[in-house]
Amino acid sequence: MEKNTTPLVDEHLRSMQGMTETGTDEFFFTRLKARMEREHNSAGWSLPLKPVWAVATLALLLAVNGFMLSQQVKTKKQQAPNTASVQRFAESYDQSLSSSY
Repeated sequence: MEKNTTPLVDEHLRSMQGMTETGTDEFFFTRLKARMEREHNSAGWSLPLKPVWAVATLALLLAVNGFMLSQQVKTKKQQAPNTASVQRFAESYDQSLSSSY
């Protein structure tokens, strides 16, 4: 069986014979790992996003929100509209108020 070769294929094969696999410096991966660890540690503060913290934060926010709503309701009950002063104000401008106020 005869090989079908051409001068172009032979030239490419000869150029590939001298090729060697590329490599890295001896300590490349050690230095790379050390740099990655250093950057990871110096990335700043890290917030512990555990479910316990999330639930505690939400419970605190709900408690504060409930307290603020209860204070608002108490304040509104104490500040009943003084209809006589509002009526006098409206009369001073020749206006009248309906009884639904």
